[in-house]
Amino acid sequence: MISRREVAQLIENMGGKILITSHKNPDGDAIGSALGWFNFLRKLKSDLKVILYDDVPYFYDFLPNVGKIVSSKKIDEQFDWAIILDVSEVSRTGFDSIPAKNSLVIDHHVTANPESTFAIVEPTMPSTCELSLEIMKFIGEDLIDYEVALPIYTGMVTDTGSFGYSSTTPQTLRNAAFLLEKGGINPYTVIKNLFERNRLTRIKLLQKVLETLDFALDGKIAHITLYQRFLEETGAGIEETEGFIRYPRSIEGVEVAVFFKEYEPGRWKVSLRSKGSIDVAAISSKFGGGGHVMAAGFEYSATEGLEKLKEQLFYAIGEALSQ
Repeated sequence: MISRREVAQLIENMGGKILITSHKNPDGDAIGSALGWFNFLRKLKSDLKVILYDDVPYFYDFLPNVGKIVSSKKIDEQFDWAIILDVSEVSRTGFDSIPAKNSLVIDHHVTANPESTFAIVEPTMPSTCELSLEIMKFIGEDLIDYEVALPIYTGMVTDTGSFGYSSTTPQTLRNAAFLLEKGGINPYTVIKNLFERNRLTRIKLLQKVLETLDFALDGKIAHITLYQRFLEETGAGIEETEGFIRYPRSIEGVEVAVFFKEYEPGRWKVSLRSKGSIDVAAISSKFGGGGHVMAAGFEYSATEGLEKLKEQLFYAIGEALSQ
């Protein structure tokens, strides 16, 4: 692992073709950090490209240069450098491989296991966007304008629950204020685009998903399920499930919320959210996933059926709650 200052020096000295990428199913922190670095580095470098495995959800279309992000299931070009954000393992980017001579991981997940030439991982940072901002300051605060500040601020908003999660620090709020001042950002621009642009398809999908609400361990676990057929019946995209897990987690007495999402027939993405009583990253790691203490997830191919997975997962959560 290298320090923030060393990462800054490394990035300043990068030459040749530079790739910026992040994890599958990109969220606000992934998209915000990718665009933040793209908009920052385009002032210093001439050959940059952002490639993500999945499409960018429509509600991030207000971010500067979001149209420059390429969505592709394979990276055919050879790069001199790859900057891998908000994820540390190549498999979680979705790509079979990342064709780059050198690579740098910038991440904040406690379960990170970097497979890169260089890496900085700070699990105490609420978001990769905020860690990126701290590194950018070493390179040059004068380069942090609206195009840089808006995506970085957006990623900070999404990964801190609008600055409401326990991971939010006084420095996080100082950094948010810094971005508002440097970038001339109106905070409502972000809130309006992220949370007040619900399509009717999303509301119909939410209705179907909430009808699957169920409980386990005497109400300590609340879980919801998205089946592929729900997407077909409502015309919604899977990205429109963003934030659905807040509903089961909000129920009094619930310690862990689980969201089972069938993103392909028989293939599931499982999200876990804790109220702090247990480490869901540790539980997710048992199933090949990872994340944070209070927010984590993993993927699962349901060869034995979803009910078998539920049995195994709920047992693991029960064991953790009893300790």
